[in-house]
Amino acid sequence: MNDEQELRDRLRAIEVPATRIEIGGLVRAGRRRAFRRRSVAGAGGVALATALLLTAPSILTAAGARPDAAPAGAAPGAAGAAEPTGAGRTATASAGPCQPSELPLPAGMRNVTAAGVDPTGRYVVGNDVVGQDFRPVLWTEGKPQALPVAGRSVEVTAVNAAGVAVGLVQDGRQEYVFRYQQGASTRLRTPPGNWHVYPRPAINAAGDVVINAEPSGNSGGEDSIVLLWRAGSTEAVKLPLPDGANAFDITDDGTVVGALYRDGVASAAYAWDQQGKGRKLTAPAGETAAGYAAQGDWAAGGLWPSRSAALWNLRTGALTRLTDGPGDAVNASGWVVARGVLLRDGAAVELPVPGGQTGLAVAVSDTGLVVGLARTGGDDAQNLGPRVWRC
Repeated sequence: MNDEQELRDRLRAIEVPATRIEIGGLVRAGRRRAFRRRSVAGAGGVALATALLLTAPSILTAAGARPDAAPAGAAPGAAGAAEPTGAGRTATASAGPCQPSELPLPAGMRNVTAAGVDPTGRYVVGNDVVGQDFRPVLWTEGKPQALPVAGRSVEVTAVNAAGVAVGLVQDGRQEYVFRYQQGASTRLRTPPGNWHVYPRPAINAAGDVVINAEPSGNSGGEDSIVLLWRAGSTEAVKLPLPDGANAFDITDDGTVVGALYRDGVASAAYAWDQQGKGRKLTAPAGETAAGYAAQGDWAAGGLWPSRSAALWNLRTGALTRLTDGPGDAVNASGWVVARGVLLRDGAAVELPVPGGQTGLAVAVSDTGLVVGLARTGGDDAQNLGPRVWRC
C-alpha cells in the first residue's frame, strides 16, 4: 500500500469538524513525505474531514480515490431563508444531458486530471503525477500544453479568464506560489522569514492572488496570515484579517471567502473585504461552517457536524443546505461541486461516462463546462484521465 492510499484509508472513517490543515497539502505530504516530514500525527493531531479530503483535486489524481456520489435527484433543504440556487443564472445549460469529452494529454503524460477551469470555460488546468511529484498542464480551448515552470514538483491550481494560472512549487526545502502568464513563470514572494503556504492559491479576474501562510515548522494553521498579491505584483500584502482567519477564494470584487478558526477547527464561515471588515455567513443552530469557494454572488462550503454542502448568496446572506459535502467549487449561477458530484438547483446532475466508469466533477465554469476525471469502478479504481462535460 502506498503512502497516499494509507493516508486516505486512515482518514476515510473519521468525521470531525472542518480543520485548517491544508486541503491539498495533506496529500502532498503523503506523496512527498521526505520533503514535508509530516504525518497525520505531525500535523497537530487534528484529522481532516473525510469529505473535504476526498474532494480535493490533488486527491483525485491518484488511483483509488473514491468519493461517494450524492443520491441522484437529491433536493436541497432550506436553512434560514433559502433562495433558489438558479437565481441570476449566467450559465448556458444544455436542454439534454451533459455532453462528455476527453481532454487530450501532452506527450509523455499518463496520470493526469483536471484541477480547475476559468469562468469562461476556455482555459482548464490540471496536473500529471510522476512518482511523488506534480507536472502542470494548461489546456486552451482543448489544446494541452505542459507548462514550463521550473521546480521538482509544480502543481497548477487555478486559472482566470485571461489565461493567468497560479500554483505551488516544491523544490527541495523551498515552497512558494507561482504565477504563469504569457509564457513566463514568476515566483510570488512572501514576507521576510520562512513560510509554509497552503492549501492552494486562488485567483480572480483581475489577477489578484490569495493564499494562507504559516511560519515554517508550524502546522494546522498556527499563527497563520492571509497573503494577497495584486495583479502584476510579486510582493505580498498581508490582509488585516482577524486572528484565526483563513482565506480559500477571492471574488472579482476582491471579497475574500474562508473561515475563522479556533484551536485549529473552523468556528464560522466568513466573507471579508480587503480592509478586514467581515460578514459571518449563516449556519444553522448547532452547526459550524467554513467557506471554500466563491464566484459572483455565491459561496460554497460545508456545515458540521451534518457534513452537508452549503451554498450562500453573498448579496442576500441566504443559505441553502445541500446534500453531502462540503462544496468546494461554485459558479456564478450557484452550481456547486461537492464530493465529486455536480449539484444544479440542489439536484445531482449525471456526468455520463462509458459503462464501468465513474465521472467525478472537480470544478465548473460560468458557462456550464464541468471539468473532472473518469475512473474505473471497484476497489482498485484507476484514474482514466481528465474529462469535461458541457451541461
